[in-house]
Amino acid sequence: MLALLWPAFIAPPIALEHAPPVLPQPVLAARLLAVPACGWMRCLDSEWNPQAQPAIPAGQLRVDADALPGGRVQLQLADARHREWMKPEGSKARFGLQYGIEAMDTEATRLKLAVDTGWRLQAYAEDGIAGTGPVLRGRMEWQQALWPNARLSQVTRVETGQRGTYLRNSVQLQWTLRPAWTLDSGLELRRDSDVRSRNQTDANLTLRYAF
Repeated sequence: MLALLWPAFIAPPIALEHAPPVLPQPVLAARLLAVPACGWMRCLDSEWNPQAQPAIPAGQLRVDADALPGGRVQLQLADARHREWMKPEGSKARFGLQYGIEAMDTEATRLKLAVDTGWRLQAYAEDGIAGTGPVLRGRMEWQQALWPNARLSQVTRVETGQRGTYLRNSVQLQWTLRPAWTLDSGLELRRDSDVRSRNQTDANLTLRYAF
């Protein structure tokens, strides 16, 4: 038995070659270790916009859609001048949480959008539906300059819940005839899918003079 085991002790050990670890390219490793600093709001609006990203130090590689698998699609978002807000709302009629965004703000055009989720405590109040319970609300405010002395505005409010949907849409045209004279004309529609007696359409025309 010892004679059979003897070759195992005198035979040279078998040399096992271990595969070297796979290392990334030096420029790629340096890029991954030196990620550009980016605040949350800046990343939200422009992290995929090449012109808005920080400059890459010499000798490093930018990791973008061309360097990653899955195609060459790049996400382009609007300019980072949007104003967003989130605020709680509460009254005797309802309470909830609102998220809004100022989608556009230029000399000629302004556009605001808001979405509310909450609970209605009192029916009909504050442009609400004819019932209580969970509700979802939306609001749009739009202003557009038509000429240097004329501006068109629109405010749309909608609420939906367990008792139908309520819509209120107002369109207003303001025309400055002279520095002291202003002509206002508008049209407002109210529609309730559950209570038809609340449906109403109003038009107005007002001439104002500033003393």
